[in-house]
Amino acid sequence: MIATVLGWAGTIGTLGGYILVSRGRLGIGSLRYAFINTVGGIFGGTAAVLYGAWPSAAANLAWALVGGHMLWIGSRRPQTVTFGDHSDIGADRSAEVHVTNTDVPHSQTQRQFV
Repeated sequence: MIATVLGWAGTIGTLGGYILVSRGRLGIGSLRYAFINTVGGIFGGTAAVLYGAWPSAAANLAWALVGGHMLWIGSRRPQTVTFGDHSDIGADRSAEVHVTNTDVPHSQTQRQFV
């Protein structure tokens, strides 16, 4: 029963993430998409191990590793935050702040206002 629930949750999660990217609801490089793929791969891989389906387990756990790597990479890259709705002044004039991760030395921290 546990393997079935994990397998379906992993399948629905990874397929759902793919559908969200395909429809433009998530970015291909977003942390949410990486998280969905990581969790879906872990769930699917765990279910496959419990069933003894080793090729599927390897594929799903590789999928989880790729998603985990993207989470790690994504958490270290600068994030862009846009403040407010600036449709009245045009997209080229919206306020953006680029902030790097706080665990880097201050000399490497970049704050840039556009």
